[in-house]
Amino acid sequence: MHLILGFGATGASFLRYLKIKDIPFFIMDSRLEPPGLLEFKEIDKKNLCLGRFDTSILKKVKKILVSPGIEFENKILVEARRLGKEILTDIEIFLKESKSTKVLVSGTNGKTTVVALAGHLISKVFKEEKIICCGNIGRPVLDVLTEEHSLSIIEVSSFHLEHSNNLLSDVAVLLNIDQDHLDRHHSIDNYRKIKEKILQGCNIGLTGVNNIKSKDLRQKKIINFIDFLDPLNKDIDRSLGNEWPYHEIINIKAALSILLVLQAIKKKENLNDLIKAESNLIKKSLDSVKSFKRLQHRFEILGIKNGLTYINDSKSTNISSLLTALNSTQKLYGKEKTLLICGGDTKGQDFSMIQTSSLKSIKKIFIFGKDKEKIMKEIGIKVDCILSEDLEDALQKLKNFSSQGDVVLLSPSCSSTDMFSDYKERGNKFRQLSGFV
Repeated sequence: MHLILGFGATGASFLRYLKIKDIPFFIMDSRLEPPGLLEFKEIDKKNLCLGRFDTSILKKVKKILVSPGIEFENKILVEARRLGKEILTDIEIFLKESKSTKVLVSGTNGKTTVVALAGHLISKVFKEEKIICCGNIGRPVLDVLTEEHSLSIIEVSSFHLEHSNNLLSDVAVLLNIDQDHLDRHHSIDNYRKIKEKILQGCNIGLTGVNNIKSKDLRQKKIINFIDFLDPLNKDIDRSLGNEWPYHEIINIKAALSILLVLQAIKKKENLNDLIKAESNLIKKSLDSVKSFKRLQHRFEILGIKNGLTYINDSKSTNISSLLTALNSTQKLYGKEKTLLICGGDTKGQDFSMIQTSSLKSIKKIFIFGKDKEKIMKEIGIKVDCILSEDLEDALQKLKNFSSQGDVVLLSPSCSSTDMFSDYKERGNKFRQLSGFV
């Protein structure tokens, strides 16, 4: 019997997978009514343990299929490791069973955009490829396992990586590392160690991180995609102009690097030679970028109302993404023009680490949410801040401090779950309140 530990979207995909394989199962979740159960009306109650974690079941269990929301120190997992039970993630199962070429993508920021953009570019350039983008981007990987595809591009979170030990891939991409989810991962060093796991089982690694720490990776073929594409900077600038903020150019470089690596694998060519030999491929790829529909809630420029430019960056759930957004607003609109709305659940991040030099674009900050007092204490001495009751209150208050040409930026740098169901609801509320419905 297999134990499904945690029953949200991933847990439900585990059950669909086990049903196809005709493998007996047991489901355990700390919630009395986990959302994944809604579609399974026929489950016998004897196969359920809800509202608690009970280690006694482990004597009957062969494997534990763990959902990413389950913490590493959960008592079921601690006891399972002590007993030598096999613990698997859906990503590990997919990588083992899928016959496709497999690309893994992770990083603190930008991973969803890079997965979607890489899928878009490859579909335009390699029309014969049947591509599936899956994982954290939307569909759980086990739900696409039976679909016909030749290439899978998989977004992988740190929660997935924490539980995974056998991540064999053709290409793995680690975009960046900065503090995030420290309430779960406890320290930036541990978070870094978890993120670097994505590179351990790859044939070729791509990264935007300058200093990979793990000793296990020193013999791996790992390429810094920013340096790798330096010869193409003029072509990229000429093709894309000023239509994309700086941080999105980095994402474009990552997606383009994935495409070039796959072409090199296909043609069995040296990567550096490929840049010189494939000028038409590169031009076609850069032209295809222009038809990519940028994702919502990610530095989404909504438009101008009453002389103010509104930008929805609700997907910003960490300090790194906030600083990236501020850098882009300064380059696009100038210094002391940004009316920043931020706040929520900090997830253990330390806002005092933000340098004053990174805040030059800011005119005033409006802080709301669960940890607003903490954020104010850590950053209030560096920049002009004011506390707000909620998102609506912040938008009302900023009207008293705004001038023609200013930028209203929602870039919360925090989790949304203290006040919203997710970042999408938060971003849509900002749209509505700002008049961009």
